[in-house]
Amino acid sequence: MTQDEASRIKKYFAKFPKWTVVAIIIGLPLLSVYGLGIIPIGLGIWGIVSWYRKPTDQEMDAWVEEALKSVRARALNKSGLDLSELIGAPVVVYGPRFWNIGGAAVGIRKGNDGIVRFMPLGVTVINFTPNQLVAYQCALDLTTGNPLSESTDEYFYRDVVSVSTQSKSMTWDATALDEKVRSKGPLARLVTAGKLQFNAAETFLLTTSGGTSIEVVLRDPKLIESAGGGNIPTAMADKAVQTVRKMLREKKVA
Repeated sequence: MTQDEASRIKKYFAKFPKWTVVAIIIGLPLLSVYGLGIIPIGLGIWGIVSWYRKPTDQEMDAWVEEALKSVRARALNKSGLDLSELIGAPVVVYGPRFWNIGGAAVGIRKGNDGIVRFMPLGVTVINFTPNQLVAYQCALDLTTGNPLSESTDEYFYRDVVSVSTQSKSMTWDATALDEKVRSKGPLARLVTAGKLQFNAAETFLLTTSGGTSIEVVLRDPKLIESAGGGNIPTAMADKAVQTVRKMLREKKVA
């Protein structure tokens, strides 16, 4: 991730700079005073033009895909796996994550195509070995490409009892939320009584007979509303469910 790309990603999620309007308003009456208003007006216009030159939705999607490639490689390394040990292509699932993010940059925005994009990404990579599926999870900071708050888990195929997408209520205490989430921006409005609560969060969920699980939040109506409407696609999660189920069928029959 180059510094220029990081700067442009931040600009994609940046809110309209209200100071530009204030600068222009202040500058207008000063134009008659030896042209003193030229400077604040010029700064205001420059700020507005700069804000409108943000990356396109397609550019953002390309950066996300490139970052996910790095995470897939990172997942192998952190899990102590080699490509030769895998018996199938890994599956990747990601969604919004604003808790336990390790200081990652935060943002949410509805694109011109109506799709809600966000950062950081809560990414899960599932690799398949002959006897186990190995899961890696992290909070991916798009502005640096760094995976934060990483974890890995292993599950024997025989112990996995279900994999699905489902809706459920979820709550996080404010202590798990980054200051950027709690104090400012559209997400701050979702934090009430010291908690962030999603009442109908759609999740990817894999559970085992021992009660352990892999869980990825995919979307929630309140989250989409905070971005001004739109949609968060879940096709990747749906494909992941199908892939994991197919692998489980093959392994449990064998």
